Amino acid sequence: MANWNLGVIDSAWFGSKYEGLEGLRESERIGFDSLDYFVGFDPEAMTAEERADYLARAEATGLPVISLVCTCLGLTDFNPSVRDFHIRRAKAVVDLAADFKTARNICFVPGEYMFQKRLLPPEGEWELLIDATRQVGQRAAEKGLEVAIELLPFEFAFINSVDSMERCLDDVGLDNVKATIDISHMWLMRIPPKDMARFAGRISHVHISDCDGVNHGDLPPGRGNTPFNEYLSAIRDTGFEGTASLELEFPINPDQMREWVGEAFTSTATLLSDAGVRPN
Repeated sequence: MANWNLGVIDSAWFGSKYEGLEGLRESERIGFDSLDYFVGFDPEAMTAEERADYLARAEATGLPVISLVCTCLGLTDFNPSVRDFHIRRAKAVVDLAADFKTARNICFVPGEYMFQKRLLPPEGEWELLIDATRQVGQRAAEKGLEVAIELLPFEFAFINSVDSMERCLDDVGLDNVKATIDISHMWLMRIPPKDMARFAGRISHVHISDCDGVNHGDLPPGRGNTPFNEYLSAIRDTGFEGTASLELEFPINPDQMREWVGEAFTSTATLLSDAGVRPN
């Protein structure tokens, strides 16, 4: 049996009474092995006290923090000052991740071609993306971390196919810059499970959530139609061992967030057990 952790991104608790430390503690009570943190702020703007409190919050749960999620939508902005800020912020997220002794990567979410490729030369935007990602990857390598690029299921996303992911990883050319495999995103783009073999040796992290096959969902597995068994088996067969983290958003009723996350844990634990990557 392979050895995967089952984690949860802390944003699952956002907008509920569990947001913050209580949600992290509830994650441990439910049975998760680890946590990911969504970083929706600029770490450079934190005071020393705020940074210490942020790190102490994780220690209070007893669960290791494996990944920090860094959404970087301005890496290719044609305004140099804006682009420079987003690159600095991404590097600051790397530095913050390095403060967690258990962190392995930052989940790196680049944005989209501006103006739908109708105004700016797409190749120029791509070159800016590669340059920015390489800068962040080099900082991560200095800190002993990986950068895990996430594929997005949107028409004008820079990374929205196996081909564009491979091209990005090849063009960046750093061993520590790899892929985040978000299974529902693969399904939304109708990327067949067999194509996971193309990522062998290049998977840093896995995200799990469900969808209806048409709309981005971030639902508990079992509420949509994502063929998890096929994808999980294919990812397992690449030799990946690491963390699969639940990504949950937009519950029907925020007052039932505990039940929503608990349902997702139970269904995902069963899926991982069936795939032979985590004991039941």
